[in-house]
Amino acid sequence: MNATTSTEQLAVEARQSGEFRRAAELFSAAAAEAPDLQARLHLQIRQAICLVAADRLEEAAALARVVADEARADGHLAELADALGLLVDDHTRAGRWAEATQALSEAVYILQRLPNDPQYYQVLQNMADTYAHCGFVEPALELYDRALRLADNDSDRQFTYASMSAAYHDAAQRETDPLEQHRLLHDGLYAATAALDPEGATEALSIGEALAHRSMMLAEIGHYHSAVDDARRARDVASQHGLRGELALSIAGEALAVWGLSRDAGVRDLIAEAFAAAEGLDLERYLGPLHELEVEVLWTLGQYTEARAALELQLRAALRRQHDESAVRWEHVRLGADHLEVAAISESDPLTGLPNRRHLAHVLPEAVHAHAPVCLGMIDLDGFKHINDEYGYLLGDGVLQEVATVLERVCRRGDTVVRLGGDEFVMVLRETSPNDARAVFERVRQLIGMRTWHGIPADVRLTASVGLTVGSHGAEPDQLLAQATNALQQAKRAGRDRIIIQ
Repeated sequence: MNATTSTEQLAVEARQSGEFRRAAELFSAAAAEAPDLQARLHLQIRQAICLVAADRLEEAAALARVVADEARADGHLAELADALGLLVDDHTRAGRWAEATQALSEAVYILQRLPNDPQYYQVLQNMADTYAHCGFVEPALELYDRALRLADNDSDRQFTYASMSAAYHDAAQRETDPLEQHRLLHDGLYAATAALDPEGATEALSIGEALAHRSMMLAEIGHYHSAVDDARRARDVASQHGLRGELALSIAGEALAVWGLSRDAGVRDLIAEAFAAAEGLDLERYLGPLHELEVEVLWTLGQYTEARAALELQLRAALRRQHDESAVRWEHVRLGADHLEVAAISESDPLTGLPNRRHLAHVLPEAVHAHAPVCLGMIDLDGFKHINDEYGYLLGDGVLQEVATVLERVCRRGDTVVRLGGDEFVMVLRETSPNDARAVFERVRQLIGMRTWHGIPADVRLTASVGLTVGSHGAEPDQLLAQATNALQQAKRAGRDRIIIQ
């Protein structure tokens, strides 16, 4: 076990036990020891999440902004999505709705591009939490379900089930149909119970969250004795680990259950304590039943049934309005993600998935300005027309897709591969000397020349001609493309299957 792994493991253990400040410090130390950029960004995101749990919100947002900028620049999509989720939470807390929508739209677009692979479990879990915090409960539940299918250990499954229990509880409070509300509460109870089932589970936040929400939901369906037990267990966990939200909800669950059991007006002290604990926290969406209980207790000696019913209706209607507003905001997010998708498609080659000429027009000026010297190589497949004529365009398209894969594998992080059209490709190598560029394109030439192609007889070989040029700071992108084209034509005239530098 290397030093980074051991420090990271200590950080994970601190987080699981609810020591969020210590976990943040350990994740920071592990990030400083990380072997590469992606590993560092991943650990810094874990650090930022622990900072949020420790109520160090400004530090978390500042770190998330740094991670987002670096992840976006180097194409680390998972880390970018996580950072965007934290920024969405920060914008939402500050009421910066436009910025929140823009950041979440980018995150949704990224999630659509991530494969269903267990390595992306944490990204989906974190983004589902962000959806839930923003009031997008139905999309959150869908994403939790997707994350649950990717979770490959009890700790991750426990974490997701606990989050799902909170989301179902939220959805139930917004629901005006009693039958549907009952179904949502039972789904929430199932999720909370699943979160508490694994033997040896040690994730304090998951345990506290599941117990707190289950106590309230049990009380709401009339299972008061079980609700009291859960509420008091949740209160112990929350007090021990400084979980303020879970503490407020556990007190609320206890108040609801005690009133259901005894009708003792002394429960007013618990109600006041719950509201005090919830002050400054975004918990109002869960506290509708506590507001109703407060009215019932205050008016327990009077004849105010109609007034209480009207108040309940008013509270449900207010929550429903919040739901409708969330639906409108979610539609804006979806539109934003769709616009990004359209923009991406317009700069992508539909056959190979590589960037196209339009994307090159954007990336080349930036590369020349910020990463000189830049080497530009234009690649043409010698004899490709014979493939199309002899074996058909379908197999020819397959060859182009295989070539694209070869070029992407050769590329370093930060370099760019573009399909110009037909059998012409361009590679942009940043901060690369002519000698290093020649070595890269020599490898490309050899890989293409030695390869056998799917569906094509093994004795049929393709070769590649390459025109290479070098641009320093201030070079004109159009001039570089023209020089690379001229060099490619020279390579073709000189007999093909070679590299010419101009």
